[in-house]
Formats: sequence, C-alpha cells, structure tokens
Amino acid sequence: MIHLKDINKTYQGAQPLHVLKGISLDIAEGEFVSIMGASGSGKSTLLNILGILDNYDSGEYVLGGALIKDLSESRAAAYRNRMIGFIFQSFNLIGFKTAVENVELPLFYQGVGRRKRHQMAMEYLERLGLLPWAEHYPNEMSGGQKQRVAIARALITQPRLILADEPTGALDSKTSVEVMQLLKQLNAEEHKTIVVVTHESGVANETNKIVHIKDGIIGRIEENLDHHASPFGINGVMK
Repeated sequence: MIHLKDINKTYQGAQPLHVLKGISLDIAEGEFVSIMGASGSGKSTLLNILGILDNYDSGEYVLGGALIKDLSESRAAAYRNRMIGFIFQSFNLIGFKTAVENVELPLFYQGVGRRKRHQMAMEYLERLGLLPWAEHYPNEMSGGQKQRVAIARALITQPRLILADEPTGALDSKTSVEVMQLLKQLNAEEHKTIVVVTHESGVANETNKIVHIKDGIIGRIEENLDHHASPFGINGVMK
C-alpha cells in the first residue's frame, strides 16, 4: 500500500533544515500504524509527504502502486480526493457549515449531486452516533463530537488510506479513548489502512505497529502484540 525508500526532505532557509534523512518504510494494506516521536522529530513532515501535501527531495514514494513524485497540484488533489482521508488535531471543520455540510464537502469536490451527497453524509453521521447533531454548527459541539464529524468527513469518500495527525491532541483523556476505539474498529471491521502521528505513547499503544522516529531517522519499528480490536461498535455501543 505504502512504500517509502530513502526519503529525504530539507527545508531551505538561512540555515537549511534536513528534516527527513533517508526514511524507508513499508505499510501493508489494512495495517494500523502509529508514527511516534517528539516535537521536531520529522513525523508531521513525513505525514504531509504521505498525504501528498508536501514534496520530498529525493527517494521514492509509491502509494497503491503509483509513484508519487513532483505531481501537479491538480494531480495531487485528485490522488488525495480518491485515495486518502485526513483527520486533524484541530478538526479543520468549517465554522459556518453544519455538521452534515462539513461531511458532504469531499463529495462536492468529487462532483456528487446534492441529494446523493446529503444522503451519504447523513448515513455516516448516523453510523458515528451524530444524527441529532447533523444541523448543528461546530461551535455548538464538544471536541469529541467535532472529531467524530471530522472522521465521518474522512470516511465518506471511502478512501483506502486514513491519515490522522495527533487526532486526540485537542481532546480530554476519556474522549481520546473513544476516538482511538473508533479508529481501531474501522481498521478491524473495514480493514482501513490507518496511519496515526502522535507523541503520546497511550495513543501509539492502540495501534498494531509503532514506528519510532527521532531527528528525521526511523529508530525502531515495534510490532504491538497487545493490540486487539475494540469490544465497542462504531457508534461506541458495546457489541
């Protein structure tokens, strides 16, 4: 699914910053992986490259069999829209749009008709236990509800890859557990390939592989044998 070979990235400035130093990594379809490291370790830059939000200087990135290198903005956007769902720490919801309108947005960019995208968005909100909040605006929702809206938006295009950047960073500990259980459930039941960037060991321990990154280099890759599918259904109800 993901093949990285000797990825290098330097940010040019008064003092060039060599952020990624020869990253090689393979992630198979259906894996649930965390990339863990301290602030400044290069993990967010790596996620941006995986998400085709940033270019790399040298090396090779193959996503789903396609070489991702020096794409035009329109080609990059097309790959992102078709292949990848994003979940962000700050939710990135549009404040003047309701929950259902936020979830519909990726389908709008895919040219799906208004009635169809509304119907699909309502179905995803229902799956995530958010139907009563469909017509509410982000400022009327809790952090956990906003992150569930963001997860519904990430899922609606049925992407093969979900990239989550510190998805629990703005949440309290109880809500963080709920969000991670939800991601585990998506991985276990729908075999979604999920990559989570985090600096929290509690979050990383919920995934089945932990990639430790430090100073732009992969230190070690740890298989997490304690990882189990959640006993909770997708809307948080016990199975």
